[in-house]
Amino acid sequence: MILSFETICAAVKGDKDAIEEVLKYYDPYIVTMCTFQSRDEDGFEYTYVDHDAIQLLKKRLAEQIPKWKEICK
Repeated sequence: MILSFETICAAVKGDKDAIEEVLKYYDPYIVTMCTFQSRDEDGFEYTYVDHDAIQLLKKRLAEQIPKWKEICK
């Protein structure tokens, strides 16, 4: 998936569909950042995804998009 310049500029201007597209583009990166490995009491290693952290990062990213105005000059 390619994130076009036009989509970024539309997101900066507040277009909800464009913002969703930007969030969808970054989703694999966000999921990777919120995936952790841990060990249980018996020493078995397991991987888990922190869904609360995913929602927090998506929210923070959506809040930052309007500040990308330098890109769209």
